[in-house]
Order: sequence, then structure tokens, then C-alpha cells
Amino acid sequence: MPHVHRLAVRVRYPEADPMGRLHHSVYLVYFEMGRTEYLRERGLAYAEMERRGRFVAIAAVDLKCRAPAYYDQQVTVETQVLEVRGARVVFGNRAVRSDGGRETVLAEATITGALVDASGRPQRFTAEETRLLLGP
Repeated sequence: MPHVHRLAVRVRYPEADPMGRLHHSVYLVYFEMGRTEYLRERGLAYAEMERRGRFVAIAAVDLKCRAPAYYDQQVTVETQVLEVRGARVVFGNRAVRSDGGRETVLAEATITGALVDASGRPQRFTAEETRLLLGP
């Protein structure tokens, strides 16, 4: 069973559209926050990776919006790593809210990243990085 990181986020006023609903583009920001915290929790702080000249460039995003979130609601961002192969890492993300004990999925995404150096050349994940990303 893959490790799932959870991050609580409250929908802020400038993230909402005129109807008070979270704008769909903000899910990508939330999922970026989730990925960063997932990496930190697993011992791969992204700032440290960058200092070593290793960057995760986002190559593909498949986002599905399921239900609205509204200004001032708390949303839980769930992040997990689904696959690591060569220079590729695939993240699974969900944004959910709790409605009186019932969970509502707001958005889901599969986000594929490529590990690259500062010049953009692909770099393989090391065995240790792969272990940290996928481990229990």
C-alpha cells in the first residue's frame, strides 16, 4: 500500500471565483504544495534536491474536477507516489473535504514529473531516492 501524505488547506478568498467556488487552476497549486510536503516528509526536501542540481519538471497533468470547494472551507490534499522508473515519477493526488463524516472528492490528478539536471537533461532516480519515494 503506497504511503499517503495529507495536508490541510483552507480555501482563501483570492482563490475563489465570483461564485465563491475554488477556481479549478488552484488545485494544481494545492497539489504542488502536497508534492513538496510529501518529499520533505520522505527525507527528500525539494530545496535540497535543487541545491544538488536535481529538479522535477512536470511533464503531464491529468486533472479531473469532481465537486466544488468554497471560500473558507478546509480541504485535505492527499499525495502519493504511484511509480518511479528511470527519470520518471508519477504522483497521485486528491483533494477531499469532509461533509459531516462523509468524504467528498473534489478533484483528482495524476501528475508525471521528470527528474532533470540544471540543463534539462534527464537524470535517473538513485536507488536511495526510489526507496524513499516508494517506501512504507
